[in-house]
Amino acid sequence: MGFAASILIGVVTVMSWATAWSDWHSYQVLGHFADDERKLAQADLISGSFGIVAALALLAAAVVFIVWLWRVRWNAEMFCRGEHRFTRGWVIGSWICPVVNLWYPKWVVDDIVAASDPRTPPQTATLRQIPGTRLVWAWWLTWVVGLVLDNIAQRSVLDGAAQLSELRTNAVMSTISAVSTTAAAVLAVLLIQRVNDLQTRRPWTPWWAQDQAGHPLNGGFPPPAG
Repeated sequence: MGFAASILIGVVTVMSWATAWSDWHSYQVLGHFADDERKLAQADLISGSFGIVAALALLAAAVVFIVWLWRVRWNAEMFCRGEHRFTRGWVIGSWICPVVNLWYPKWVVDDIVAASDPRTPPQTATLRQIPGTRLVWAWWLTWVVGLVLDNIAQRSVLDGAAQLSELRTNAVMSTISAVSTTAAAVLAVLLIQRVNDLQTRRPWTPWWAQDQAGHPLNGGFPPPAG
């Protein structure tokens, strides 16, 4: 699932650059062929088509990434007793709830990384106090920047901006968004590999069957309720 998410994230990156190109194409067409209705309509068709494909690619990548995230969250709860900041339902909800989706998903991933790390004792009480990694910070910041810029650019298109200066601004923002999205995509793939590697290296023994040092217990602790 992590591999599938990585592939789709790559597709999203390609489409972000294709969208940026189509925005520059629309700007150039309006600048050179403002009276040619056929060329203007063709540019609008290209821009709209790329936008639809990019949205579908983003949706597919998001679904697969969240499924992967849900699975590694399950594993993380088995590895470590530590309390996550949010219940498991927020693995999905953190992405779709307005406003809080600007930082909740990062906290979800922070706790998963902390619980997956073999250096985190299995009997850790809470994961909140474990500092986040630079990889997660870099991934999340580049993703938010790209997302915000892309939303602003798309809003200007939906508002029907037809002035040359507005199209140029839109193209510039789309390009910056593509750069940020590319950085976020590379970091997301590294993050997937990092979490998978941590969980592969951690002994597949539930926390309730280990002591604080990670040694197996003969009697074990009773499994968690539910």
